[in-house]
Amino acid sequence: MKILLYFDWVGSRKELKEHDKRMQKSCEETEVEYIGIYGSMNQKWNYCWLFDARSYDHLLSMTAKVPRPPQMTHYITELLIPVQLPVEQPSL
Repeated sequence: MKILLYFDWVGSRKELKEHDKRMQKSCEETEVEYIGIYGSMNQKWNYCWLFDARSYDHLLSMTAKVPRPPQMTHYITELLIPVQLPVEQPSL
């Protein structure tokens, strides 16, 4: 499943880069796929990390290894769950 982690950041870009490296290392250790960090066009959030994980618990095992720094004032997680649409049968 794809997981979006929207967050606000009040620290410097250097601090964000350092924290992002810690997130990437934790992803490697837990086999969560790190897709990247993106600027959010949503007015509510500064940034968004994008991950691919087997489950929400899998993501939690990764984030547990990286304490939330005080520069990340708040965040929200959005889960994108794959949908299997039915195969259409040709009509006769």
